[in-house]
Parts: sequence; structure tokens; C-alpha cells
Amino acid sequence: MARMARWLGMELLTWLIAGAVLVLVLALVAPPVVAVVVGGAVTAVLALGSWSRRGREGLARRRGLSAAEEMTGEEFEDWLAILFRAAGWRVRHTRASGDFGADLVLGHGAADEVVVQAKRQGRPVGVAAVQQAAAARLHYGTGEAMVVTNSTFTPAAVELAATTGVTLWDRDDVARELLGGRHTVDA
Repeated sequence: MARMARWLGMELLTWLIAGAVLVLVLALVAPPVVAVVVGGAVTAVLALGSWSRRGREGLARRRGLSAAEEMTGEEFEDWLAILFRAAGWRVRHTRASGDFGADLVLGHGAADEVVVQAKRQGRPVGVAAVQQAAAARLHYGTGEAMVVTNSTFTPAAVELAATTGVTLWDRDDVARELLGGRHTVDA
């Protein structure tokens, strides 16, 4: 609780300083009252957006893999996007339909981009998902492709991924890489 209070205090102080700087800059080109109102409003909107985003990231982490069992495929994609962003990746969603085999395109630093085919399933993921990810890598011109699931992969999918260079993340990989090792459902 004390850690949360310290974090909230630092966050609030940061936004107050940013708001004050914005008001000062606006005061150079607008009357002081307008600068205070506009600067305060802009700062409040940005601060609330930041807190909301962090709240969604925290909720996504707390929900764990057990929540993925109840999600739709689209909700699973959104959940993964939040977790990848929280892990430091740039995330871009592809079109909902006609996505050419990729649901997300990730970037990290100067490294090549990665296409992600997200599969929320109650059974092991088969070769079709690996084929889609391999094709998406070519279509989107990325250096890497991966399939991420809340489940596991069939032996044929594992074999095809090995020969096509597609990375596979099953539920244990998601728990380790995106949820800090928290695995809330037995495999």
C-alpha cells in the first residue's frame, strides 16, 4: 500500500509539473486565464488517459491465463496487445477481417518487426495457424512471425514451425514472458 501511495504521489507530482510547464508556455501566446483553463484541461485529460492505460495493463496482468479461457478471439488479441505494450513492445493491430494471417504487428527498439497470429482455443493449435503466420511474415515484410495461444500446439504445428522459422508461444510462454511467470490455470 505504501508503495502504491508513493507511486501515486510521484505520478501526481509529474503531472502537476507538466501542467505548470504547459500553462507557462500557453501564457506566452494567450491570456493567463485561457492558459490556465486550457493547460489544466489538457493536463487532466492526458493524466486520466495515462492512469486508465496503466489500470488496463494492471487488470490484464491480474486476470491471468484463466481469463483467456472465457475471452472471444478478439478479446484475446486485445489482451495480448495490452500485455505486449506493458512489456515494452510497440503494437499495431491489423484489420479485423482480411488480416492476411496476422492479428498484431510488434516492434521493439531497432529490431525487425514481428507478426503475431493470436489463437484463443480450448484445444491444441494446428498447422493452419503456423501457415498463416508464415504467410503474414512475407505479406507484412517482417523479420519474424509467431503464433501465441492460451492453449498448446499439435506436434505437426511444432514440426512445421521449426521448418518455417515461426516462433510458437503456448500458455506457459505467455505466463513466463508476459505475465511474469504467473500461471493461473493448470495446463
